[in-house]
Amino acid sequence: MLTVSGIGVISYTKTAASVREDIDRLSVQVLKQANMNLDRYYSEYDMAFLMLGNSLEVREWLRLSASPISSEFIRYYDRIKENYLNRMFLQYPEILSVSLYKPGGGEHHFVNAHTLPLTYSLQDEPYFSQTGNYDKVKFITGFSDHYLDADSRSLRLPVLTLFKQFYGGYLKMDISLTASQKVMEQIHIVDSDSAVVMDEDGTIIHHSRPGEVMGRMDEHLVEKVKGKREGSFYDQTRNELIVYQTIPLTGWKIIAMLPYSQVAKSILYTRNMMIALAIGALAVSVVLTYFAASSITRRISGLRGTMKQMQYKNDFAIRAEVAGRDEVADLSKSFNNLLEHLEQSVADLTETRVLQHRAVISALQSQINSHFLYNTLETINSMAVIGRQPQIGLVAVSLSSMLRYTSNFKDDQVLLADEVRHVEHYLNIMKIRYKDELTYELQIPGELLEALCTKALLQPLVENSIKHTREETGAAVHIIVSAAAAADGRLHLTVRDNGPGFGEEVLARLIQEQADCRIMKPQATRVGLSNLIERLHMFYGGEAVIHFGNGSGGEGEGAVVELFLPLHIRSHV
Repeated sequence: MLTVSGIGVISYTKTAASVREDIDRLSVQVLKQANMNLDRYYSEYDMAFLMLGNSLEVREWLRLSASPISSEFIRYYDRIKENYLNRMFLQYPEILSVSLYKPGGGEHHFVNAHTLPLTYSLQDEPYFSQTGNYDKVKFITGFSDHYLDADSRSLRLPVLTLFKQFYGGYLKMDISLTASQKVMEQIHIVDSDSAVVMDEDGTIIHHSRPGEVMGRMDEHLVEKVKGKREGSFYDQTRNELIVYQTIPLTGWKIIAMLPYSQVAKSILYTRNMMIALAIGALAVSVVLTYFAASSITRRISGLRGTMKQMQYKNDFAIRAEVAGRDEVADLSKSFNNLLEHLEQSVADLTETRVLQHRAVISALQSQINSHFLYNTLETINSMAVIGRQPQIGLVAVSLSSMLRYTSNFKDDQVLLADEVRHVEHYLNIMKIRYKDELTYELQIPGELLEALCTKALLQPLVENSIKHTREETGAAVHIIVSAAAAADGRLHLTVRDNGPGFGEEVLARLIQEQADCRIMKPQATRVGLSNLIERLHMFYGGEAVIHFGNGSGGEGEGAVVELFLPLHIRSHV
């Protein structure tokens, strides 16, 4: 009996120590994953906030006076909304509002989900008078009573506020805690545990139980972790195991509080089983002790091995084996869930950064190449003027205008007048090449010149007419480009020629390509008319319609291409 008791005590002691150590290590690892997710959220908010605050549009808007309101003031205001705010609200739906304020020059508030009262001013915020000129973005948390619901009733919302001074003015962004709160709700190590994010003063910013948000942490716990970056300890007053880390960007503490009764649940179960079996029967107690201890230690050792393997290989695709239905199985499930979220987050962040780098490199190359090309074309034009060769100068000027038009990637929509001018530049070049064998008519009503359309619609159609008429058959070509307001309120654009028209196989292929675009089967290598079909679908979706056909006599009577687009006339400020 003494031998069995001794074995039971030794086994219990070693098992308890091993379980405590492994749970402590697992808690640190789980907390680290949550820490990385929260830091990623805050870093993305910080990056978006700084990009907006340091943008040219915000700087110029702050420089201009709001009284009287000028067209330049409104233009920069619209650019701020179009280039930054609309995308930010779409990418981060948790953003509640963005406020711009310049002393003596007015302020504007851009809201997303809720509204702000007309009397609201950034000067009413308690932190406004204490701001100074921060070198870094100030992260401020608390309840906001300024937002209104659909019935104009005041809401009390917990918000994270980003605040900083830019160019003599101020920029503020209110963010709902909903998105980052989901990270806290996913932290689960043992039953009845809780996780908290608090600032330096002990204010609860996030809590695994949402009702505790913006409350106060126990003062003795605040003092215990103050000034320390990370660690763990046992809190006797609360009978809890405390594990904490510091979020790098904000300096806030993320804390996991594990009830010791739950941590030691498996240990207590093993101890009681040992005592009962020792009293009942010597043989049975030895056997059950072995199986009870090995059942727990095997799975925890396996989970520990998986964690080490993931740490050494830095491979988030590794998963822990889930066996059983007790706390160890719950730990394995929680660990696997966090790895899945972290793997997806890392993949999304990597893809975003690659796209950003590609966009920057492409933009820089385009600027360098365009600058060199425009200077070269200007040199050719100057040489043509000196050499009294006006046709060479006309080609250089027309080509330069076409390149400037197509390389301006900032404007998604242009005026129909700009699109017609682009076609005329192209036809000027072709007229010099083919002389009287190329004639054309532009039938564009003056009231439609202010209509909006996407860029480079007409030039590919005109180029197609020249290619398949003059270049392939050698016959003279006459092209008619016309515009009209359709009876159903859409913009009707038509390009027709006197060439051989579309063959049956070509028409079938173009119809099939339109069908492929509708079912989201784009081809990155498409050019010409195929490229035009894809661009129309990407920009307008089902609102744009394109018809390919021939003249009234069928094939051989000239090609006819009709475009039907939403009719939007540019509003004048």
